[in-house]
Amino acid sequence: MTPFYGSIANSLDRYIKVEDAEEEVCELYAVYYSSDTSDRLNLVDPSKTELEIEIKQGQRHISLIIGQNPNINGELGQTGAVLWNSSVVMSEFFASNFADNWPIDGINVLELGSGCGLVGLTLHQLGAKRIVLTDQARMMRLLNKNIDKNKLPYNKRREQEIFAAEYIWGDDPEDQRILREPVDIVVASDCVYHESVAPLLVRSLVHVCKSSGREGGAPVVAVIGQELRSDLVHQEFLAQLLQHFTVRRVPISDDIDGVYVLYVAWLNQSVSK
Repeated sequence: MTPFYGSIANSLDRYIKVEDAEEEVCELYAVYYSSDTSDRLNLVDPSKTELEIEIKQGQRHISLIIGQNPNINGELGQTGAVLWNSSVVMSEFFASNFADNWPIDGINVLELGSGCGLVGLTLHQLGAKRIVLTDQARMMRLLNKNIDKNKLPYNKRREQEIFAAEYIWGDDPEDQRILREPVDIVVASDCVYHESVAPLLVRSLVHVCKSSGREGGAPVVAVIGQELRSDLVHQEFLAQLLQHFTVRRVPISDDIDGVYVLYVAWLNQSVSK
């Protein structure tokens, strides 16, 4: 059993079991629509080409320089070229839970839909051994730039590896490096913005979790964060996900719950075989 999956298994009593997509959406949006819509997360600052981001980790902060490309954001459905606040929320959640019950040190991580790369770069700073940031081809230049700006100095890396690779959801990855090593967790932050995306993302999650786990080991854990926008889109994604995965919702905080949701999921036994 990997330390990360073991920590999830030991915390199930604190997580909310999700069994029905419609019931989950009804519960979430009863809270969401009673909230002030000005609390929506949205973009950090789309007017800048570079942002200084501070991620809190206990008594210290992780400082990251994140480049953006506002010029291509929105082109042909491209939404990841600018930094969304949802990525900050997920990064801070990983950092705040790092010392308690979500061990990151030494694990292998694959991120889908990395965008500007904040979540993966945070996990790199927290000590993940191998980080693969993936997105569309047009995002590779920006991702590589952000990796170069934020990867740990060689003398602090402890054999850590981090790189970006193209990965189109729904297809097997063409870049053989992506699944060359076992994956402990696969991360997706705020990736579902339209119903058409849901089956493609879930297909990739199934493929990664089924084909890249450690031999004879624990399941690969998917950590999925999503800002609540369209109830129909969220319900479609959950319905697709529940066909293949056991899903738990992880409470974040009173300020964030109802605006942003975080799930952990792993393949059902019937699917993983």
